[in-house]
Amino acid sequence: MHPSRALRRFFSSAAAALLIAWLSFLLPEIFIHICTDTSAFSLAFSVVWAGVFAGFLFALPQRPARILFVLLYELSAALAIIQAGYFEIFGKFMWLADLAYLRDGAEFAGSVFDYLPGGFVPAAVLLLLWGALACHLRPKTTVSRAKFLAVCFCVITAIATLPYLLDASCATDELEQGLGTDYYAGKSLRRAYDLMYDAHKVYSLCGLYHSAGRDIWVHLLEPQLPGNKSEETQELARIESYFAEREPAAENEMTGKLAGKNVILVLMESADDWTIREDTTPTLCRLMREGINFTNMYTPLYGSVRTFNTEFTVNTGVFSPTDGSLTFTYCSNDYSESLPNAFRAAGYSANAFHYNSPSFYSRGVMEPSMGYENYICYADYTEYGNHFSGKLYEDTFVLTNPDLRANLLPDEPFFNFVISRNAHMPYSSDDSVSKYAIEQYPEYADADACDEVGYYFAKMKLLDNFFAQLLDELEQVGELENTVIIGVTDHYSYSMKDQKRVRELSDVPVDLMVEKTPFFIWSSGLEPMTVSTTLNTSDIAPTLLNLFGLSPDTQYVGKDAFNPSYSGYAIFSDGNWIDSNVVYQNGEVVYEFSNGAAAQTDIEQMNQTAQDFIEINNLILKTDYYSK
Repeated sequence: MHPSRALRRFFSSAAAALLIAWLSFLLPEIFIHICTDTSAFSLAFSVVWAGVFAGFLFALPQRPARILFVLLYELSAALAIIQAGYFEIFGKFMWLADLAYLRDGAEFAGSVFDYLPGGFVPAAVLLLLWGALACHLRPKTTVSRAKFLAVCFCVITAIATLPYLLDASCATDELEQGLGTDYYAGKSLRRAYDLMYDAHKVYSLCGLYHSAGRDIWVHLLEPQLPGNKSEETQELARIESYFAEREPAAENEMTGKLAGKNVILVLMESADDWTIREDTTPTLCRLMREGINFTNMYTPLYGSVRTFNTEFTVNTGVFSPTDGSLTFTYCSNDYSESLPNAFRAAGYSANAFHYNSPSFYSRGVMEPSMGYENYICYADYTEYGNHFSGKLYEDTFVLTNPDLRANLLPDEPFFNFVISRNAHMPYSSDDSVSKYAIEQYPEYADADACDEVGYYFAKMKLLDNFFAQLLDELEQVGELENTVIIGVTDHYSYSMKDQKRVRELSDVPVDLMVEKTPFFIWSSGLEPMTVSTTLNTSDIAPTLLNLFGLSPDTQYVGKDAFNPSYSGYAIFSDGNWIDSNVVYQNGEVVYEFSNGAAAQTDIEQMNQTAQDFIEINNLILKTDYYSK
């Protein structure tokens, strides 16, 4: 047979119909691949799905097959164009539910073209026109047994291939350590796929069709299943019942005392109470003396990571989950009740600052999730571009680097979160920061019979330097009178090897009280005050929102420290607790703050309060309560 005749015969055959449909459905993925930085695996996924769609249409009678082809193709092409265009403008992808906001942005549609590359629009038009052309080129086919077998082949291939492709695309996870923990979960491709918190990662991972299908299932269909809906309804009712039984928050004498002022919130890594002394940390002592000093703040461990647990709770008012799941599991939750979101809603900017990489504690994902506009890593501002620069040995780097300083102290209302490093473990000559600190302050080398203590004091001196320089910088820019400095410690000095010495230095009668840590709020002209109410980390958010006059109707598990009806307590994840009268541990009162104090506490009721507190905290995360 003449080659041209054979070619004409092929393109009038059923095989041609299948091939044209398959190639057509692959075009939208190719368009996205060219316009964005998706992976080769995204193409592989779409090759399989294009075959499934082509096979499905191949099995249908001619007329409905052509109609469905045009509909499916044009929808796919339109989605590809929207995603590629969105990526060109914002550098990321969007979820299908976000299409609801297109109408809101319609008035800016004219300016969209200013952000698109020159060939984008012609290529998009050609992509859309191809649907009509391919439908016209598609030859007539008839129903046959061969077509049925072809469809079966496509479906079986997809079922067999897709799981393998997913494992292969996530294979790099197996080479990384810690991706199953809150430390580096944000780097895990499989977690991005399972949790669906980052559209760009998911689309890059598995392509247009697979990610869109998963998007529809996870975000639109699965939540509406009767079983899921019924369970969630019951859990939400349980939360509502819990809050309804509590006395609602009300204004008090401290409401709005700091309204309108800028905020620098500092997570003072490992700054235990016994490490703050006049001869070591004079600036911190001054801030605590001149400001509001909370002398009975406890930072209980929930979850498995102490620092991030406190960081998360301070910002959101919710402790890490105690049910074994990672805090990162809830990275896509709505945290509109968080401190950064509350301040941003009031017109403030909000950024988080730390020396460590965005992958550590998955902060590059979690800080924006909690409401911060950016997670700013100091290493990005050194000529070395790594975390071992000598300049990063001191927290003052954020103030001495001009670009970082401009971000920390902008010319607009700001709520900024600084995570310190200086007092972090370990405390020995083997640690570069410890060695640097003791070289700067050799007078602490023999401060204690325990060598760790000397290094600890030297590191705390570095931390104190940060606060001293912060005050100077605020004064230089004329913002000292208008800025509130807040210091919160993430945990007690549990990382010291000599825990016996820690107990001695903490000078507490029972072990549970070693969890007590510093917390202060300083503002120029603020009347000095000591608050001795027993508090826990979840009380910080409602307390700050009250002080700044931003208290919403939001319900928190914690309470405002200045609420006159709140006698205060700290509840630990194992059900132990401390209130204003006693320390309750392992099923019994182990310490009374005064003779006969136990009689003033309803032990049974307080045990129930503790259990309810832990349950509701977990349910708030599980149900994404603040999104309802």
